[in-house]
Amino acid sequence: MPQAANIVINDGLATPVSHTFVPIGQDKDGLFWFEEQGIAASTIGNYRLSVELRRPAPPPAGSTSKDRSYRFRLGIHTPILEVLSNNSAGYTPAPTIAYTPRVFVESVMPERSNLQNRKDQLAFTKNALADASIVAVMRDLQMIY
Repeated sequence: MPQAANIVINDGLATPVSHTFVPIGQDKDGLFWFEEQGIAASTIGNYRLSVELRRPAPPPAGSTSKDRSYRFRLGIHTPILEVLSNNSAGYTPAPTIAYTPRVFVESVMPERSNLQNRKDQLAFTKNALADASIVAVMRDLQMIY
């Protein structure tokens, strides 16, 4: 089991900037959270990563691994703060999230899968996200035809 440690990921700027996500712990639903701290004007705007691994329930007697799977889910949450003006007499509005772009990557790994199957699944996922067609859909909002 890996110990929680900082995760460093570059953004998509022309000159990429590294973002460090610090482990902040597990919530009541079993998601482990990482947060980029001290970058946003308010903590409500901090970028976050969520990591979840759901194991199959303990098998009853006589069961097989046929329909049993592990489920891994990674979430990337990047809230964007609303640009608020200070038009009223000295009143500064509280920071407000305007919208939050999110990405979820989910992997369903049958219990009977072996290490090489899982290595392949990870490699395919990383390489698919780097493919020009997938980039055009996700980044440029172009449909595949």
